[in-house]
Amino acid sequence: MGFMRDDPRGFLISMDLLFAIIPLTIVLGMVAADMGNILYEIEGTIYQSSTDRIAEDTLNTLAETSGDPPTWEQTGLPPNIVGLAQYNPSSGKPTPNTLDPNKLALLTNSSVQNLIGINISNNTYTYYLTINSINTTSINETFGNNSVAGNSNTNISNIVRVDKVVLCSKLESVTSLVGQIFYSGQTRIYTVPSFTTSYFSTQQYSYYILFANTNGNTNSSATVDINNNPINLTSSSIFNGYPINSNFLKTNSSNSLQLFNNTVTLNITTSKIGDSMNFYIVEAPENTSPNYITYSNVVPQYCNLTLYVWT
Repeated sequence: MGFMRDDPRGFLISMDLLFAIIPLTIVLGMVAADMGNILYEIEGTIYQSSTDRIAEDTLNTLAETSGDPPTWEQTGLPPNIVGLAQYNPSSGKPTPNTLDPNKLALLTNSSVQNLIGINISNNTYTYYLTINSINTTSINETFGNNSVAGNSNTNISNIVRVDKVVLCSKLESVTSLVGQIFYSGQTRIYTVPSFTTSYFSTQQYSYYILFANTNGNTNSSATVDINNNPINLTSSSIFNGYPINSNFLKTNSSNSLQLFNNTVTLNITTSKIGDSMNFYIVEAPENTSPNYITYSNVVPQYCNLTLYVWT
């Protein structure tokens, strides 16, 4: 109380308040000066987070879904949503991370761009997509704009890269028997899973029978039955891509969306006891050279699927 009586006008209290306000004013000034930088950092974080999400969602959609419709590669129409995963008609589900080579062959820059969409500022994302085999150089596919992605001299700092390991091949095997054919000296009939065709697919693709000898000699013969149409193969043709007569395939409709099941049975008539082989029916684009119908082009191999996205 003595302090208050000695300073009846509150002079000392005013000085204390002044000294207290000075550092507060300095802090507020610094905050105001940095507010622009803070807002810029927040905006940059939002943009980066959005780009990260877009890149991951796009890559997952491409690698893990078959698109909409799931058999869009057989319709001749652009997909509503593009997806590259092989579609299993028996289960009605895609095979995640196993790319369909026919879908890949029909992939367009615009379909990927539509999948990526635009960012929160209504600006178009730019992308670059690569597919490269891991242990060989046989598969090398690129899509989009490669002028910036992977360029160490670029001045764009918000490039997002996402990667996924997938199975990929150059040609599509529409049905197969793998690890199940063993010759024991007796004739045996194998039932192969059916495969689908459409009017569009038979107009755009040719179909081939392919055996891969996994153990033993090549002096074998077999009969392959497609929809009750027998095809006799001898040792001179059994281990080469052998074309299937298009009249043997079910395509009695011009509706490009309608699919038909084709039945397949296999009869190994002669071989050497202990021989084993794998069997494939291969779907290849029209005018593909028969020499291209090989085991190495049909069997899927591990590839890196890499997507770059930036604004």
